[in-house]
Amino acid sequence: PPPEETVTMTVTYAEYQPHVGDQDALKLTVAGAVQETGQVLAKELRVRLHTPELTLTLLGPAVVGQEVSIQVVFQNPLPEPLSGASLRMEGAGIACPKPVSL
Repeated sequence: PPPEETVTMTVTYAEYQPHVGDQDALKLTVAGAVQETGQVLAKELRVRLHTPELTLTLLGPAVVGQEVSIQVVFQNPLPEPLSGASLRMEGAGIACPKPVSL
């Protein structure tokens, strides 16, 4: 019978990070059993992880036939430094993608 009870659990980045890989989602499963009846209850929830945004800003006029500088801003949301990251720029008039190692 009532009252309803709420249980809160925290999943830290350190706990789920080794299992995420290239995925952008977590699948959480909660299961329980009613001792008196032996009934088993289960529920799943898919949580989409937000990927950080890149901000692009032109730093001067874009003129045909001339170079143009672009500022790219990315903020690392993780509690650890990134390594081996790179950005690749593609667009009209660029013969091949230009990678920039960070």
